[in-house]
Amino acid sequence: MRYAVFVLSILLSSQVHAAGVDDVLSKLQEKYKNMDTLQASFTQSYQSKRFSEGLTEKGVVYLGKGGRMKWDYQKPERKIFLSDGFFYFYYVPADRQVVKTPVNHQDNQQSPALFLAGRGDFGKDFKAEWADPRQASRIIKLTPLNPQPDFQHLIVEVDPVRNLILRLLVIDALDNRTEYKFTNILENPSIPENFFLFQTPPGTDVILQRTE
Repeated sequence: MRYAVFVLSILLSSQVHAAGVDDVLSKLQEKYKNMDTLQASFTQSYQSKRFSEGLTEKGVVYLGKGGRMKWDYQKPERKIFLSDGFFYFYYVPADRQVVKTPVNHQDNQQSPALFLAGRGDFGKDFKAEWADPRQASRIIKLTPLNPQPDFQHLIVEVDPVRNLILRLLVIDALDNRTEYKFTNILENPSIPENFFLFQTPPGTDVILQRTE
């Protein structure tokens, strides 16, 4: 009898916890959908299964409606990854070149970065479950319903008060891991319209990279 009560309590707890996933995602979706701009400090860490030594970079990210974003990497090397909603620009000042790639809106709707910019649909595009079974956890595992070439699943840690993403872990099919941690998050900071337009510095080569 004790065992049956114990099992029943675990099942009920799991059901309550599972129901909470949808609630957390709904609030998260609503927050990013209704936010016009966002600014945050970020730390990006990359760990490959092939190489024991990882890579950590830091900078500031700015996000805007329509998939616009600017990742301003400041350490250890200065570089910029920017999207104006139509093209991606990857610029490394030391190389004096920028790679320009058209945005494929159909193929990029489930890109992890675009969720931060208010695109995509957590509930529609992903199977959601708790990554941490503890009741107070706000760490969610998101597995795409349609296979994605760039990642196998995502781990998202949510601020339960502000409904903001504090950590985003991207795991690909080879178990390579890219983790983003966000601090100093500002909601709807004043960002000029032309901030997300890339101005090619003089003497910089532009390499146009086509997508299939």
